[in-house]
Amino acid sequence: MRPSLSMLPGFNREFRELPSDEARRLALETIAHLRNGELRGQPLDELSHTGDLSDCFKLYFDFPEHEGKPRYRLVYRKQSGKYTVINLEMVAVGERENLDVYVRALSNLGRAEEP
Repeated sequence: MRPSLSMLPGFNREFRELPSDEARRLALETIAHLRNGELRGQPLDELSHTGDLSDCFKLYFDFPEHEGKPRYRLVYRKQSGKYTVINLEMVAVGERENLDVYVRALSNLGRAEEP
C-alpha cells in the first residue's frame, strides 16, 4: 500500500513559485518516485546554522542535462504506522542556494527562530 501525501501550506506556495513549469513537473515526478518507493531521502539533523530538522528528510533533484550539484531540494517528513509509512508530508521545496529551502522548512513547520 502506497502512503498518502499531504502538504504544508508553505509547501504549496513554494511549489507554485518554482521558476518554471518544467521545474514544477520535475518536483511532481520526484514526489511520485518517493511515494512509489523508488527514491529515499537522506535524514536531516539539527544544525546551528539551520535549526532542528531531525524529523525530516531531503531529496535532491534537477534536470538530467544539468551539470554539477542538483539545484533543487525537497524536504519531507514521514508519518509511520506500526510497520509502514502511512503518510508523506511535503514540508518545503526550492533551490539549494544559501540553505534557503531548509530555512523555509523551519518556517513552514513553525520552528523559525526570531531575529
